[in-house]
Amino acid sequence: MSVASPARFASLLASALTIWWATTPALAQERDGLLRDPDDGAFDVSGFLSTAGGFLPLVMPITEPAVGYGAAGALAFFHRPEGWDIDAARAAFDARERMAIPSVSVGAGMYTSNQSWATAAGHLGIWGGGRWRYTGAGAYLGLNLSVAQDVPGAGDVLVDYDLDGWALTQQLRYRIASTDFYVGARYDYLSMTTRFDSEALAGEPPEREASNAGAAVTLAYDSRNNTFTPDRGLFASLDTRRQDDVFGSDYDYWSGKLNVLGYFGPVDELVVGLRSVAAYATEGVPFWAKPSVRMRGVAAGRYTGEQTFTFESEIRWDFVRRWSVVGFGGSAVNLDQREALDDLERWVGAGGVGFRYLLARAYGIRGGLDFAYGEDGFAVYVTMGSAWMAF
Repeated sequence: MSVASPARFASLLASALTIWWATTPALAQERDGLLRDPDDGAFDVSGFLSTAGGFLPLVMPITEPAVGYGAAGALAFFHRPEGWDIDAARAAFDARERMAIPSVSVGAGMYTSNQSWATAAGHLGIWGGGRWRYTGAGAYLGLNLSVAQDVPGAGDVLVDYDLDGWALTQQLRYRIASTDFYVGARYDYLSMTTRFDSEALAGEPPEREASNAGAAVTLAYDSRNNTFTPDRGLFASLDTRRQDDVFGSDYDYWSGKLNVLGYFGPVDELVVGLRSVAAYATEGVPFWAKPSVRMRGVAAGRYTGEQTFTFESEIRWDFVRRWSVVGFGGSAVNLDQREALDDLERWVGAGGVGFRYLLARAYGIRGGLDFAYGEDGFAVYVTMGSAWMAF
């Protein structure tokens, strides 16, 4: 999202409220205890997040190619796990051991130069010592987007459209015995209106209001040592979903997704991450719900297909205690089956570099900027935690 030097990193991530609180002389004693790490004296918000009123405020510039320039703001409140101790958490981070996942509540909003906007709220709930894992969110939005349409003899042509409405998602997973395997269920409901500014997408009316709802069975495996910015371990999830009028949907089709994230380190200072995603949807899926490429440097939701395969890698070098540099790159392919046409195969790719700062050692949260170049030009992203966040 916006370019900033490392020296301005903390001010980019924190809102004006946090900066004021941290620099008020009358609160200097509290500030030193809550916004400083006791071991190295560096800026660290672990202590503040661990208080009863601890929250992480974010103000993030937006340069997402899909929606243009703008800004997003969010407040994230961290609920400490039962029996959690900040000193033990810091020690676990230093040893790259498994860290407890806190529950997190988030409220957010955004607005961009092409008049796209959204408001959202969500909650990650961890219960029973990590036995139960809940994720839920709701959003109300108005987005001005574009989708790539293959035109014989002309290649990809971008078609602009508006997507307005609201969305709700609910997911609950249960850990099996003392293993790292989870089983659960998910429900999604979206009520959306699509409008085309000029020429409509092939096979679509100029305007349509419809609901898309479905239920899924989900299986997962999670051995990551840190959920927010992993250093080691594996996360894999498999969802099989049915969209049907039984669940309140105007569309009937099957869809599914396999997401695999792996992290390993040849040496302590290096973290190598690998990401592989395969998604599919059967006939009947609306164009705006088709699997799409989600990768830094590629406009979100622009390149879609009935089948999508994404492969991405990332290397992080922790060259000093707090600071890291990151390099990343990947490619993806979309496949569509078309009547009276050969199957469409579309490849896209992107890559770039970035940096991270260890913002909260007791929670394993690193944040920073990623500079990416891909199919849609240059873009900058504010990354809090992992760019491949998954719960």
